[in-house]
Amino acid sequence: MSTIRELDLANDLPMLRKWWELHKAVPCPESFLPQGFLISAGGVDVAAAFLYMDVGGKLAMIEYLTTNPSVAFSRYLVEDVKALIAHVEAVAVKQGCTGIISMVAPETGEFRLMQRMGYLPPDVGAKPHVMFCKRLVKEEGKCP
Repeated sequence: MSTIRELDLANDLPMLRKWWELHKAVPCPESFLPQGFLISAGGVDVAAAFLYMDVGGKLAMIEYLTTNPSVAFSRYLVEDVKALIAHVEAVAVKQGCTGIISMVAPETGEFRLMQRMGYLPPDVGAKPHVMFCKRLVKEEGKCP
């Protein structure tokens, strides 16, 4: 049985940073992280994702979706990640959003899962884009 709860950054961020590092991803500064969610199964933390909301708009974004590397080959991982994404979508709808986007690397399991869940990739032949980041206020850490 899987359970989903809201992330508590004071307690969960060290674990998430470790996951990001093990996945060779740049850990996100705490001040950049919005509301997030964690799915656990059998007492093991499986995956986490964050929900960015367009202030005053109707668009949301699922970002920094990451999984526990120690359960990477669990037969339940895909179902747990699907449940987590569906939960984040439901929270976005409850908060008034009518659309949601996500950025994922092409040709990955996450890419294929998002397509199966109804996310549409850019048009075939479109050039890939790079996400840029600029700090508006000086703060420690790298810009994700």
